[in-house]
Amino acid sequence: MPTTSNKKLTSNYFVTDLGIIGWLFVAVWSGVLALILYLDYQRGRATVQEIALTQAHAHHNKDLAFRQWATSHGRIYLPQSELVMPDEILAHIPDRDIVTPGGQALTLINPAAIVRQLNERYGALYGVAGHITSLSPIRVENSPDPWEREALQQLAGGVDEVMEVTPINGEPFLRLMRPVRTEPGCLLCHNASNMQVNGIAGGVGVAIPLGELMTKERARFLTDFLSISILWIGGLALLAYTFRQLIHNQRKRTEAMDALSRSEARKTAVVESAIDSLITMDHHGAIIEFNPAAEKAFGYSRDQVIGSELAELLIPPSLRELYRQGFRRALSTGTSKVLGRRVETIAMRSDGSEFPVELTVTQVPLDDHPCFTAYVRDMTEARRLEERISFQSTHDELTGLLNRAEFERRVKMLLDDYLFNEEHAIVVLDIDQFKVVNDIGGHDAGDRLLCHIGDLIHSKTRAGDIVARLGGDEFGLLLEQCPLHKAEAVGKELLKAIQQSRFEWEGQRFNVTASIGIVPAHPKNQSLSDVLSAADTACNVAKEQGRNRSHLFHHDDVELGRRQGEMRWVGRIHNAFEEHRFSLYFQHIKPLGEMIDDCGWHYEILLRMQDETGQFVPPPVFLGAAERYSLMPTIDRWVVRSTLAWLARTPEHLAQLSMCSINLSGYSITDDGFLRFLTSQFSDYAVPADRICFEITETAAVSNLAKAAKFIENLKEQGCRFALDDFGSGMSSFAYLKNLPVDFLKIDGAFVRDIMEDEIDFAMVRSINDIGHVMGKKTIAEFVENDDILMRLRGIGVDFAQGYGVARPAPLEEIKRPAFKAAINLAG
Repeated sequence: MPTTSNKKLTSNYFVTDLGIIGWLFVAVWSGVLALILYLDYQRGRATVQEIALTQAHAHHNKDLAFRQWATSHGRIYLPQSELVMPDEILAHIPDRDIVTPGGQALTLINPAAIVRQLNERYGALYGVAGHITSLSPIRVENSPDPWEREALQQLAGGVDEVMEVTPINGEPFLRLMRPVRTEPGCLLCHNASNMQVNGIAGGVGVAIPLGELMTKERARFLTDFLSISILWIGGLALLAYTFRQLIHNQRKRTEAMDALSRSEARKTAVVESAIDSLITMDHHGAIIEFNPAAEKAFGYSRDQVIGSELAELLIPPSLRELYRQGFRRALSTGTSKVLGRRVETIAMRSDGSEFPVELTVTQVPLDDHPCFTAYVRDMTEARRLEERISFQSTHDELTGLLNRAEFERRVKMLLDDYLFNEEHAIVVLDIDQFKVVNDIGGHDAGDRLLCHIGDLIHSKTRAGDIVARLGGDEFGLLLEQCPLHKAEAVGKELLKAIQQSRFEWEGQRFNVTASIGIVPAHPKNQSLSDVLSAADTACNVAKEQGRNRSHLFHHDDVELGRRQGEMRWVGRIHNAFEEHRFSLYFQHIKPLGEMIDDCGWHYEILLRMQDETGQFVPPPVFLGAAERYSLMPTIDRWVVRSTLAWLARTPEHLAQLSMCSINLSGYSITDDGFLRFLTSQFSDYAVPADRICFEITETAAVSNLAKAAKFIENLKEQGCRFALDDFGSGMSSFAYLKNLPVDFLKIDGAFVRDIMEDEIDFAMVRSINDIGHVMGKKTIAEFVENDDILMRLRGIGVDFAQGYGVARPAPLEEIKRPAFKAAINLAG
């Protein structure tokens, strides 16, 4: 069998031979067309001479015919004139000159002279020059030129005519010379010349100009040359294309042969190195091929199995007869349930152990008999992987408990298959203060606590109870055939066990408690989401009531109803964002002092939400739910982005702006990402930071004093100002005020609204105002409802006032209306 290198060498020789043959074809093709051109050129030249010779013969015959005609009449007389004078050569002829009875003088004219005069005077009309000449001319004008003399000599030697192409005055002419023989009539004029009848007296020469004929011939030849050149180029292109295709096809054939050779080598390598077992059987069922993968999978060496029946070695005893029946059917009918299909079955190793395999059998002819190749894949690891994936899809990776999706599926099955007399309960357990463990011990500690609680719950429940980790630090229990009072007892036992359990991490002990919500699993008027929502809500109520306790769901539970209502508001808030039903309002903040530095616009941005019917929702309704379910960072980002975008779109208003106040929630000021967000927004919209004042509630600031102070300091470095909102509502407001670098104190409206009737409230307002001024902070009074309150605030030196008595909230776009500007006295 030729090697690949030999095939490539042969291919290269073949390509070289094709190249040589191609050049031979080019040479032959070029030679044929060159020969055609040469013959065409010669034929053209011959044609030109033939035409010219025909014209010369015609002219000579015309002259001869005229001479013979003139001679046949004996004598021709013409009237004497300046052009026709008596010929001295004819003086020997009697009656050379005669006078007619009318007195007209006539003279005899020689026919040869007539022809000569015609050629001399009128030869230009037909472009032919004729000349009568002789070696012994009677007239000087009939003397021969050198060519004519040579021609006359040839005629004298017996040549019938002389023809030659020769130049005259630099132009090509065909010259013809024929002999002039003496006729009896010629003796009248030439008797003195000793001429003999039929003797050669001289010759008549004709010169035919070839210039015009040769020009036409050259034009014709050029046309033929161009046509043949195009044909030559086309032929070369066709030859090039043909031989290129031949070479390409040969190379393709060689590549195909090389690929086939490599494929055979790869096939052998694949069979030998295949991960799957490849076993070939002849038509008797005996093994004839057994690759290394099969040796590894089944535990036999190739030599041990070649020639042995496959069924006896590799098929479990329980399946052997079924295999043999199928094998015989495949031999007799050519069909089988496994031929060409992928099936899963059981195989047997050399030690007798069975294992799952995936089997594909193909049939191919071999020496006029069918043989069968089985592709066998060991599915042991695949089965283990499937089991592991199946487990992971239904279980929590950390704790090994069921995950939320599987828990919900089990609950839904229970609700769908509910029987009237059955009682079931769902318990949701949430670890109290789990964040503390995470913050102190790290996530590893948190993960270990989750596993600890999961094990503890499992140990305190029945074998058939469903326990799951729902996510984060939340667990779920499905207690089947369990009345509520028993479920409540289970909950209390779990709370006690968790509280009494010892959880230590790196030498530090943590006191762990949990909050539990319990609901009955009853399908009546309850869907899966309703049941789980009720359980979550009950668990949250337990946390709010002090943690380390359980809360049992009741349909008439007011607290649960409130919490569920808030949870529904979460979805409504998300829909409002998607449907663009949030809008910005503003409320003017009025300066009260006489020495106010700035007199531009000063207002607070307020958020408004429309419900599905277009009605405005009171802010406390949706903001409470947003606070509880961590939606405030999203709302804060929307308000900041929308406000700065509006200011960037209204540069004329921005130029008049003194301060724009924007409220931030406690969630936002403790979020490191929110600080980066604010920085990027100021950069994107190019709004000066010193025009923006962020309002933070006293409660939010106190709950995380260190982070709040750092947040304020970072933004003040950029130019922002800060106001402490609802100041005075806390029990220790003045104690921490010196640690917060705010610019404004917004006095809690609960004190401001009643200062006209309640002297204690008035004293509180005055105290806050005085201490704020001592600390270098300006004061803003909220809930200023009328002019009396406004005047009393001005009297104690409060710097700014805000409330319905100053200006009602209005859409932010209204601020651009001149009429609105006129309605608000910016100067105070």
